[in-house]
Amino acid sequence: MEIDLHTHSIYSDGINTPSELLQMAYDKHLKYLALTDHDFIEGSKELVKLPHNNITIYSGVEMNAKVSKGQMHILGYNIDLDNQELNDTLLELRNISHQTIHRYLDILEKEFNITFSKEDLTNLFASKGNIGRPEVGKLLIKDGYVKDMDEAFDKYLNYVYECVRATKKTLTKEEIINLINNAGGIPVLAHPWSLRLTDEELHDEVSYLVSIGLKGLETIHSDDSEEQRRFYKKLAHEFNLIETGGTDYHGPSVKPDIELGSGINNNVDINEDDITLTKLIKSRY
Repeated sequence: MEIDLHTHSIYSDGINTPSELLQMAYDKHLKYLALTDHDFIEGSKELVKLPHNNITIYSGVEMNAKVSKGQMHILGYNIDLDNQELNDTLLELRNISHQTIHRYLDILEKEFNITFSKEDLTNLFASKGNIGRPEVGKLLIKDGYVKDMDEAFDKYLNYVYECVRATKKTLTKEEIINLINNAGGIPVLAHPWSLRLTDEELHDEVSYLVSIGLKGLETIHSDDSEEQRRFYKKLAHEFNLIETGGTDYHGPSVKPDIELGSGINNNVDINEDDITLTKLIKSRY
C-alpha cells in the first residue's frame, strides 16, 4: 500500500481535513498521496504547505464534465494551484453548485415533502468547501429520512440529479481538459466505468479524449473489477496514456467500505510497478 492518488477531504464531500489525510497516509505507510476534491483546490493548497517528509504530494482536482449518459469525471494532477484561469473557473463552479443545491432542495420539498431546518441549511451554504449531493445526503441521514448514504442516493439524490442534469451549467470535457492542461497539469479520465459505455464505445471515447489533450487514465480504482482493470491498462498502453490509481477515499460516513490506501477489502494495493504517473511526473510540490 504505497500509493493513493484519488482522495477527498472536507473541502468537497469527504470527512477528513487535509492534515488528517496526511497523518492517515503516514500511519498507512503511503509514499505518494494526491488530494482530488471535486471542483475545489483549497484542500490541495493546504495539503502541499504541510510538512510531508517521506511522502510525495501531488496537487489534484476532480471535475465533472457534461455528458448525456453516465458521469464523466476528469482528474487533474500536478496542477499549478495559483493558475488564475483555474481559480476563476472553480469559483464560478462553486457559485453554480449553490444554485444547483437550491434546486435539489426545491424538488425534495415539492415532490417528497422533505425539508431541513434553517440552521442546517445555513451551515450547509456556509461550508468553506464545495457542496453537492453528498452534503444533502448527510442532512437526509441526520433527519432520519434514510439510514445511510447509499439509501440517500438510491431513494432521492439520483432522482434529483436526473431532474436537473439537462439544464445544469457544467463544463464540457473539452473545456476541462483544456483548463487542466493550461494549468500545467495532467488530465486523467477517472473510473471509466462511470460513463456506462460498452468496451467499444469506451475505446472510441478515449480515442477522442486523447485527440483533445487527455494524458492519462485511471486504471485502478476501488470499484473496478479485475476484468475492467485489464481493459483500462490495455487502453492506456494503446493510446500511450499515463496510468494513475487510487481508492476514491471519502471517509466512513460517506463511503464506508473504502479505506485510504487499500480500497474495499484490500482490493487496492498500488506501488510504482502498477501505474506510471509517479515514475514519469515529478511533483511540483
